[in-house]
Amino acid sequence: MCITSKWLIFLFVASMLVAAGIGSANAQQKAMFTQYMFNGLVINPAYSAIDESLNVTALARQQWVGFKGAPNTQTFSVHSPIKSSNTSMGLILMRDQIGEVISENGAFATLAHRVQLQEGTYLALGVNGGISKYVGEYSLTGSATASSDPVFADQSSMRGNFGAGLMLFSEKFYAGISSPFFYYRDLGGDSPSETAYKPHYIMQGGYLANLGPDIKFKPNVLVKYVSGSPVQLDVNANFLLKETLWLGGSLRSMDSFDIIAELQVTPNIQLGYSYDFTTSKLAGVEKGSHEIVLNFRFATKASQSALARCYF
Repeated sequence: MCITSKWLIFLFVASMLVAAGIGSANAQQKAMFTQYMFNGLVINPAYSAIDESLNVTALARQQWVGFKGAPNTQTFSVHSPIKSSNTSMGLILMRDQIGEVISENGAFATLAHRVQLQEGTYLALGVNGGISKYVGEYSLTGSATASSDPVFADQSSMRGNFGAGLMLFSEKFYAGISSPFFYYRDLGGDSPSETAYKPHYIMQGGYLANLGPDIKFKPNVLVKYVSGSPVQLDVNANFLLKETLWLGGSLRSMDSFDIIAELQVTPNIQLGYSYDFTTSKLAGVEKGSHEIVLNFRFATKASQSALARCYF
């Protein structure tokens, strides 16, 4: 391993330790996506180093359909290499709606740099940071007791966030570790939120295998850990047919079984859909979760004239 990559690992670990010492972990949980393997930037800021094209991705998720007040989330992300360097940058816009009274809208910038460890294999470090607006309009619940209880007072505050991630990858595999919302704190407001939040630590990986001239197989795995909660495991398998259609499924521990379909509409446009069959006790009061992803890829001056396919 070259000295530059050692410094990347050192900076990543150091940034995590420094941020951990700045403030105590304040538990509000962040949304988890079924099609994380096609929406990598929101999981790991180092992801932008994988693809040398300009990527634009929009995602909409409606969780637990039929359950009043169920979460729904929308994200918009864009990332691109910076000229012909090994550095890339990106932007994430995110909206979370939880119930009928809690919402959060944020914007986060990402920056990643990669180094070559050997021919075709790279290590990348990514960081992200930004702000969001959190609003809790608890007075809209209409409860007579809520109006006189300070615990249910309306909240409005700005929140700052810092996250980081590492990713090792080649044309055949990827492996990453990240905490995209590691340092996540109130910056003040009309009524700062007291909602607890604990960092999410995410490990992910995937491998691409050729099963024949028209079939590719890509298993993926994601492990999420939040202090005080059980480890959540997501195991996924996708098959690519004739370079056009991804078909697959996932099993998420303690949560759901999911089906996934991604269509390569054109060489530059990919459309995906997933449906989650809930396996928890919520299954009796809701009708699953829907998620739609739309991705655009464009060649840049730094990429090849004929845009190479990126399978991760």
